[in-house]
Amino acid sequence: MPTLTCEQALSLVVEPRSGPVPAGEAVDLTRHLRGCDDCRNGMIACREAIALVDGLRAGRLERDDAVALAAHLAGCDRCRARADEMRQSQALLEVIETPASVADRLSAAAAEHLTRQLRARALRTPFGWNALAYSDGGIILIERSEGGETDAYERLSERLEDFIVQERPRDDLGRRAVDKLAAYYEGRRPRFSEPLDFSLATPFIRDVLQATSRIPYGQVRPYAWVAREIGRPRAFRAVGQALHVNPLAPIVPCHRVIASDNTLGGYGGGLPMKESLLRMEGYLH
Repeated sequence: MPTLTCEQALSLVVEPRSGPVPAGEAVDLTRHLRGCDDCRNGMIACREAIALVDGLRAGRLERDDAVALAAHLAGCDRCRARADEMRQSQALLEVIETPASVADRLSAAAAEHLTRQLRARALRTPFGWNALAYSDGGIILIERSEGGETDAYERLSERLEDFIVQERPRDDLGRRAVDKLAAYYEGRRPRFSEPLDFSLATPFIRDVLQATSRIPYGQVRPYAWVAREIGRPRAFRAVGQALHVNPLAPIVPCHRVIASDNTLGGYGGGLPMKESLLRMEGYLH
């Protein structure tokens, strides 16, 4: 079952909101806190942090409260600014000893979660829905579905372990990739510079995909060209089979590989889609 990362759990608490945390988010937050000592010890709301600042000024702050306040101030610019306005920032740093212990541990825990856990985003395209799975290490899989967003996510689940659906906007490589995919399907020429994770591919397929990714927008290459690029000139049929299971289309543009006689050859998404993509890129008229 998908769970919150430390970063998401922290944001639910420290971000200002007009009302209580929605029931679904509260359940996810409770589940996360039950298993995460770092967040349980360091997570407090902004209003509670300001109250603790007042307690510190009055000289009645317990050690555990000081640790929790230090963790909050390490990640909340708004509360740090408020504490500074109260002309107590230097005293806080001296009494609480913020940076080296609690703040670093919270930061390390959040980074570890984000690195290990798979996240997913989806977007609607002219050919149905695309669901994209990724981690901090790179984009690992793009699944296409004509059945809708939910079906696209289910297709990811069939090939991957649990992942977190990124419904809360966050600036990461998944968000940037989805924005660029949307631009691509609108006929623009985005540069896909996000790292790619080829862990679902065999070494041969990985070599094929890396060579294919070098084919420029609006151009094509024959299967034999890809075979030569990977040092296997006789393996052009195997190249076609590898591209048929490309897990990263269209970022890895297997639609730009055609037969030596200039016919389109095959395509995992179907020949009409391959023809549409090549027409969109200006190769076909």
